[in-house]
Formats: sequence, C-alpha cells, structure tokens
Amino acid sequence: MNKQAFGIFSIALTSLLLELVLIRIFDVLWYPNMAYMIITLAVFSFGLAGVYLSIRPVTANNRTWIWLSSATLLMAVLTLLILPALDRLPFDYMDLNNEGANHALRNFFLIYLVICAPFFLAGFSLSLIFSHYAKQIRRLYFWDLIGAAVGSVLLIPLLPKLGTVGILYVVGGFCLISSACFAQNKHWTRATLVLALITFIAPFGWSDIKTFSPHMDKRNFRTLQSVSEGTWWDPISKVDIIDYEEVGKIIGQDYTFKWIAYDGGTQTSYFYRFNGDYETLRASLPEDAKRHFWDSYLAISHYLKADSGAQVLVIGSAGGQETKAALTYNAAHVDGIELVGKVVELGKTVYADYIGNVMTDPRTDIRRGEGRSYLRSTSKQYDIIQINSNHTSSSIAAGSGAMQSAYLQTVEAYEEFFSSLQDDGILHINHHIYPKMVATAAQAWANSGKQNFRDHVMVFEASGLHDNLPTFLIKMTPWTTQEVAATEAFMSKFSFVVNPFNPDESFLSEPFFKPDFPKELIDKIPYRIAPPTDNQPFFNSLRKSTDELPTHESDVFVNSSISGLLNSQRATGIPIDVVHLIVTAGAALIFAFIFTLVPLFFSRAGKTKWKGKGSLLIYFSCLGAGFIIFELVFIQIFMKLIGFPLYAYTTVFFTFLFGAGVGSLMSEKLRLVENRKWWAPFAGVIISTLLLIFYQQYLFDLFLQFDTPMRIFVSIGMIFPLAFFLGMPFPLGILAVRFKPQGTVVSSP
Repeated sequence: MNKQAFGIFSIALTSLLLELVLIRIFDVLWYPNMAYMIITLAVFSFGLAGVYLSIRPVTANNRTWIWLSSATLLMAVLTLLILPALDRLPFDYMDLNNEGANHALRNFFLIYLVICAPFFLAGFSLSLIFSHYAKQIRRLYFWDLIGAAVGSVLLIPLLPKLGTVGILYVVGGFCLISSACFAQNKHWTRATLVLALITFIAPFGWSDIKTFSPHMDKRNFRTLQSVSEGTWWDPISKVDIIDYEEVGKIIGQDYTFKWIAYDGGTQTSYFYRFNGDYETLRASLPEDAKRHFWDSYLAISHYLKADSGAQVLVIGSAGGQETKAALTYNAAHVDGIELVGKVVELGKTVYADYIGNVMTDPRTDIRRGEGRSYLRSTSKQYDIIQINSNHTSSSIAAGSGAMQSAYLQTVEAYEEFFSSLQDDGILHINHHIYPKMVATAAQAWANSGKQNFRDHVMVFEASGLHDNLPTFLIKMTPWTTQEVAATEAFMSKFSFVVNPFNPDESFLSEPFFKPDFPKELIDKIPYRIAPPTDNQPFFNSLRKSTDELPTHESDVFVNSSISGLLNSQRATGIPIDVVHLIVTAGAALIFAFIFTLVPLFFSRAGKTKWKGKGSLLIYFSCLGAGFIIFELVFIQIFMKLIGFPLYAYTTVFFTFLFGAGVGSLMSEKLRLVENRKWWAPFAGVIISTLLLIFYQQYLFDLFLQFDTPMRIFVSIGMIFPLAFFLGMPFPLGILAVRFKPQGTVVSSP
C-alpha cells in the first residue's frame, strides 16, 4: 500500500492547495466575501461524490485502481482547464442589476461547475479508497491528513514564485502523481509521471503564465491594465503597479504617482513622485498636499511634532506616504511595518529613486511585519504611532473567510498603542466609522487607568463628502488651545466633529468617551457600535439588518459617511457584505439535506435496516462540525499570539491536520477499536481542551514578546495535543461501519 498511500497524500495535498489558491484567485477576480462563498460551496462537491458512491457503490475489485487512476488523471486535466475557463467566463455581479443579468448568471453557474469538478473527483477518489479499504482506515486517514497539512502551508512559499496560475499547474502535477501511484499498468505509470514532470516545470518556463484576465473593473483596474508596469504575487496580496502619469497624459491631467493596486484594485496605495527635497515640500504644505499624499490629514501628527526629534512608528507603511510626511517634519527616526512585503521591496529597489529614496533613507527602517506583533517585541516608546486605512483584501491573510478580523481595532490593540507612546505621544488613525473607534479607544483608555478621555481626542472629517477615512487623533496629554488652533488651521479643508474644547458641538454624546458603553445606546444605534475585543475582533461587522440606513440622523449617530459606506454595499439589492453569509448558510442546509437524507432514501445502505444507523449518522455529523468549529475558533484565538494573520491561519490548519493524522496512526498502535478503549480519544479531547483553557492566557503572556518563529512553535505545541486526539474518532467510526451495507462509508467535505 505504500505507493497507494502516497497517492492519497497527493490527493489530499492538491485538494487543500487548490482550495486555498482558488480563494486567492477569486479574492482578485471578485471580492473576499464572494471568494469565501464560492469556494465554500464548491467544497461541498466532496460530499456530492460521497452521495454518488452511496447511491451507486463501486464493487471492490481490480478495477478499483483503474477508477482511481482515471479519476485523478481527469482531475489534473480539469484543474488545468480552470484558467482558460475563467478567462472565457467573466462574471461581474454588478451586472445582475442590468440587462446582462441572464448572461452573468449563466457564467456564474458555469464557473461554479468548473471549480466543483476537481473537488468532486477528489472526494470520489478518497471515498472509494476509504470504503474499499476500511480495515486500514487509520493509516489511510493518516496519509490523507498529512497530505492536507502539507497542502495548507505550500501556498506561502509557492505563491510569490509561481503566482496563482503557476500553482494550478503544481496542483495538476500532484494529481498526475496520484494517477501514477494508483495505476497498475506500468506504461500508464510512466506516462503520467512524465506528464507530471512537464506540468511541474511548465510554470518556470513560460513568462506569461502568472496572469489571468480580471472579471470586475475595480477602481478602473481592468481599463488601466494596458499601462501596468508589472505584476507580483505576495503571500498577502497580488500587487500591480499602474502608471498613472501615463494615464494623466492621455486624459490631460498632471498625475504625480504610480498606483499600487492590491488584488486587482480591491485596495489602493500610491508611490508618489518625489525628488527628495523635504524643505521645499514642507514649505508647500498643506496647500500642495495632494501632489505628495492622499491629503493634508496624513501629515497632521508630524506637523504637530515638527522639529522635536520625533520617534515615529507607521503601521501599514505601504507606498511610503506617512514615512515621507514624518521626514518632512524632521523626525529623528521612522519604523515602518507593512504586511505586504513585496511593496516594501519595490519601494526599496525598483521605485526607490521615483519616491525620493524615502524607504532607504538612513533615518528609516521599513520592514515586512504585523503591527501588534512588532509592538510586543520592542521596548521602544514612540512620539507618533500612525495607522492609515489598515485593510487587507485577502481572505486568507485576514485569518478567516466569513468575517474579517480587525486586530488593529480592538480594545486590547488601543491599550498596546497607548502603552507604546511617550507621555505626550500622539496616536493618529484614519479608519472608517469614527464613533466606533472613539468608543473602543475610550474603553482601552479606562482599562489603562486613565481619565478624562474627551480632553485627549480630536476627530476631523471631510466637509460635505462621504469620508470613509476620518482623522482620529489621541494625545496622551490633554490637547492645548494652541495645538487645537494649529490643527484646525492645517486641516482647514476638513470639519471638526470632535473638539475637546467645544463638546457641545461634537457629533458624539458623552457616553462615547466613557468606559462600559451603555446597552440602551447599543440597541438604539442602527449599526454595531459595541467596542470589539481580541475575543470578538470584528470591527467591520457593522450591519444590524439588511435595511438601508438613513442619510443623516444625529440622534442615532448616523452621518453621511456611515450611511454612505453601508448603503454603498447594497449595489445588488442585498448587501454584498453579508450576502455570502446568507447564501452559504442556506446552501449548507440544502446540501446537508442532500448529502445525508438522499443517500438514506435511495442507497442500499440507507434502505437496509441495521442497528445504530441513526446514532452513527449523528456521530459523524458531530465529528465534522466539531473539527471545523475548533479550527475556526483557534484561528481567532491564536491570531493574538502569532500576530501575523496568514501565519496564524496556516499554523492552525497545519497543526490540526498534522496532529489528527498522527493521532489516527497512533490509534492503531494503541489498539483502539470500536468496542475496546473507544472512550480514550474523547477523554483526551476533553482533558486537552480544559488544559488549554486553563494555561492559554499564561502562555500567551509569557511568549508574546518573543519573535514570530518562537510564537509559531509554541502555538503548535499548544494545539497539537487536542489535534492528536481529534484524529482518532473518525477512523474508529469507520471501523464500526466497515461490515455494514456497501455505500455506508463515503467521504465528507
């Protein structure tokens, strides 16, 4: 079985890797929430394969291996057809509102079928093996989980080198290896191995293999692709540099920047042209701000700390605008932390001269990293901590697909910001929904033992516009009248909405500046206002209902920016920020009905009466649900310790899969069977969970200050015992039904 075991390993690896790379592809083609929905639904094809084999079971004989080698060969072919299919079936869900709705729906349905097919064949292959060789399930399950574990980490090293399309070729190559492993014919084996080698080599030999056509014209990205200067894949985001100076020449505008387009235009930053003359730049501000920055608000904290030898931390340094603002006002040193390392690399190399060598200035240290992880690892105290529009457009990088975490906008995050600032330091944040930011920061302020929060807060918003990036300033000492006057003069284009010296004119009432935000106000406000915590880090989960918000109602703290943001997400009638949750939940119930009740009514295993049928159905359903719930919850828990969202996601997935695989293998050595010692793994799950709850906070506090590799290592050690025991119940269940009617044992998504 050694060769066949490696075939199982390859199928599991390709399934997980294909799922992850398709999420990244659809993050770019559409948006993260839609990517989550489409891939979640596609993975149900695993279950559909199980239904098929339950209704039409394949008898175990020598033809089993022919079925397996043929199915995995076809899986390779269909995987490689995903690229041309996506290029020929563009889907823009905005078209659902116009006369092109039928065409859009047809393309969506065809795309869904295209990406379902490989998962169906993977589920078919694993179901066939598990049902025919149920006696060896513990070893087979081990190889299945180990393969999935390896697949969960391969995306990180492969994506920057091969891009998503190149990884599709890698997936196809592993499918061909599976076909070779299952083949009993030597000629078949040799031919598929040769094809696998060619498929693996292909991405390295074709210079244009890393691209695919955009579906949506996000921020005019599709229109402007002709002036693209290059495309790079980072583990966090796809990065395109669009030459906006060339665009300006075409339309008669004087643009002074290159557009850094993340994930096909989902998010934006700029490389601004700069000659390195800080003195001239400083003299031109704030009037000429838009030629060098998004606007004057980006430089206000540095203006207030001008010539004071400020120590500055920029979280999300992107194209270097904040760093340039700090140097313009003579900061002594700037540390810049940026998730997308490729942008840092480009700013230090290809575009270094274009941006005035801002990132290579000896007064700067710009590096790839995650803000809170960096703060925990340093003892430095800063005069300014600046965060401008911290978002990621990657489902995986955010740590989850259904609900995007925002760990820079929690009560605990603000506590860390405050503790890292000098006695008169400034926290400068531009982010949407400032009422929620103020309430969150107020709770952190009180938790830090500080008082009179209102005296330390200023907020500005663009006048008469939907401003999704209001300027939020917190000073560790109270603002002075001179500082407020200077800020108001510099920010003359913006409106004061929270002024420490005119509380009666503030848009926000007194409870926003106090801890323990009152429940009656939480219930009254038509969007989610309660301060998020690390335990519930969903700052961007704003919508209470699918209703449209009023344009402006001050008594419930809705202004044009808040209503504009939430109402703009109703482009298709149903808010696109929650439609994926509605559709996925509905589809999950329908598919669960199909994948469980249908086999019971139409399959031999379902029609035949045998003892324990109902209890075993509940048993396997609870196992699958429990395993997934553990994974999703642990991603959120360990995001705090690991810090880097993508690493947290990968570490949790890898450890659960690897640990469960080892547990499955060890259950055979420990002689756990369905009628003897069956209770041991369940006792192990309970004990390891309780121990984790007991010592989790202590270990987090102990290791938060260590570097990332150590925190990942500690996380693996904490998760592994639970994962080890979770790998035992499934093979025990398979052993319990191995003598039941054919078609009882099938795979699940």
